[in-house]
Amino acid sequence: MKVRIDKAALTVPLYRAQGVVDRKATTNVIACVHVAAGDDGLVLSATDYDVTMTASVAADVLEPGAVLVNGRALFEIVRALPEGSMVELTGEPNHRLRIVAGRSTYHLNGLDPAEFPGGSIEAQPRLGLYCDKGHIDAMLRRTLFSVSQDDTRPALNGVLLEIEPVADGQVLIRMVSTDGHRLSKSERVVACSSYDGASHRCIVHRRGATELQRILEGSDPSVHIGFAGRNVVFASDKARLQVKQIDETFPDYGRVIPEKGDISVSLPLPELVGAIRRVGAVSASKDATLRFELTDGRIVLEMNHQDLGEAHEEIEPASYRGGHQKVGFNPRYLLDVCQVLATDNVSLELSDQFSPCLVHSEEDPGSVFVIMPMRL
Repeated sequence: MKVRIDKAALTVPLYRAQGVVDRKATTNVIACVHVAAGDDGLVLSATDYDVTMTASVAADVLEPGAVLVNGRALFEIVRALPEGSMVELTGEPNHRLRIVAGRSTYHLNGLDPAEFPGGSIEAQPRLGLYCDKGHIDAMLRRTLFSVSQDDTRPALNGVLLEIEPVADGQVLIRMVSTDGHRLSKSERVVACSSYDGASHRCIVHRRGATELQRILEGSDPSVHIGFAGRNVVFASDKARLQVKQIDETFPDYGRVIPEKGDISVSLPLPELVGAIRRVGAVSASKDATLRFELTDGRIVLEMNHQDLGEAHEEIEPASYRGGHQKVGFNPRYLLDVCQVLATDNVSLELSDQFSPCLVHSEEDPGSVFVIMPMRL
């Protein structure tokens, strides 16, 4: 194999492919990126068996061939090269790769390219749909943060993706995630093309959902969502991401989302975020309790620490309905929601200090969040 390619052009597909590799391993095949040169240019692939990324780029192919080398090392070398560099990749005996750029030369030891599990890449998925990638990106940002990190609860280790037909040329796309302490749901009716007309429901593992964000960064305005066996496949900007679905039953999220509460307060989002951050400065624990006192005309935020001291902030609500109530929250959970809402105001609704709190904004009607309170 021998290829010449501009550093900037190589960095993009390499960035996408190396994100899948196992960084703890060094010589294992799942720590490597498969680099293949042929008539279609350069194709870079990586897999951990559950998530597979394939990205392509045009290149000057002098000799076709393939190498299998450590993905992280190759990415770090290419990324550190001077801007505007022309990179030459040459396969050498014993599965080594030589990288030359100007007066810089590197050699990476590799594995036999035949060891790459190409069989893990499914055939072209059956027809799904094309839609504006901005919708998928927005829903991911509103749900990915609340995916559970507890691997003993696999059903919660991903984002639930639901696709339902609405009308000709339109579908309802919904994403839901929960870690047992909070829940996020975001849905949108979007225009689509090439839709197969079927309803789809699957759990996309958090690793796959994270890697999906990489291919959504490209210039292609649309993303294709398809299904192949037990895999969901996303394609955009000359990249293809295949994610094995989590074979578990996602909880009935509809039972978790409460009806409108007896108390409803609307707060200016920037003021709420600033107050939570300042009050949280006196906490030395990520699980500390932020106390809210809700009254008509005044919202009080308080937190104290035996060694650091106390904090007290007051916010004037934009609107208020209901009586007086005190409730405790994990401040990080509230901040996570506020940071994904691109709105001026945020609304909190609850019935008492023990019931789930519904967080939403009229400016983002497709998204709702549920936060379980903490005992005061």
